[in-house]
Amino acid sequence: MEDLGKLIPRTIGDWRASGNDQLYDPKTIYDYMDGGAEVYLAFDFRRLLARKYVGPEEREISLDIFDMGSPEEAYGILSCDREDPPAGIGQDSTYGFGLLRFRQGRYFVSVMAADEDERAGRAALEIGRVAAKALGPPGPAPDMVGLLPGEGLRPDRTSYFHANVSLNNRHFLASENILGLDRTTDCAFAEYDAGSGKPAYLLLIRYPGAEPAAAARRSFLSTYAPEADPEGLAPTENKTWVLAALRDRYLIIVLESPSRDRALELAASVAIPAK
Repeated sequence: MEDLGKLIPRTIGDWRASGNDQLYDPKTIYDYMDGGAEVYLAFDFRRLLARKYVGPEEREISLDIFDMGSPEEAYGILSCDREDPPAGIGQDSTYGFGLLRFRQGRYFVSVMAADEDERAGRAALEIGRVAAKALGPPGPAPDMVGLLPGEGLRPDRTSYFHANVSLNNRHFLASENILGLDRTTDCAFAEYDAGSGKPAYLLLIRYPGAEPAAAARRSFLSTYAPEADPEGLAPTENKTWVLAALRDRYLIIVLESPSRDRALELAASVAIPAK
């Protein structure tokens, strides 16, 4: 990360780096972001380079570059919080209200202007462009994303993660970890157009083996849908349907489906790989 910092100019336009770059690892990241570190530690976070740029009238822009260990993990941390429109910088970028976020290879990048005026926003985007060029080639999305059904999928609302904290940030199920999620599980969470104005949700989880997948299905149904039929289907109080289906070591959960048939259709369309 020290070498990476040398590749990114300390002066970009009217903005200059203030002080030395700060480096953090999994043990010290709490010193930089107390209260938000758990989100990064739920992925394969390695190191963080933090730099401050100061511009006209002493305005400040923060550049944070996270080494997430792999392109898939960089996709994951970015994908769990995508609300703003694309910016065309790096991979899967979003920009809004002075905050630019994107991934590039194994890196996740956040560029934030303390002031949300147009001049600072343009500077944040330019700093992001310069940083993206220094981060090397692009990287792939997780293979789990490719297993999701394509029809009706909202790609910009698709997330990849491992831990329960990340799931509950997207769609709260329970305070307890009823699905047994940890660093050994791979999860893809997606939204689908349901034709009712509200989305249906699909959660696909890959476990290390078939036994933990089956145990997670039993735990989910007993907690979330105790009235489910043998197929794992149950109506809910808000007149939608929930489904929990098992395929070898994959657990497929459909939430808030507008109909029983749509839940079954979504689950059946998941492209589980052959053994």
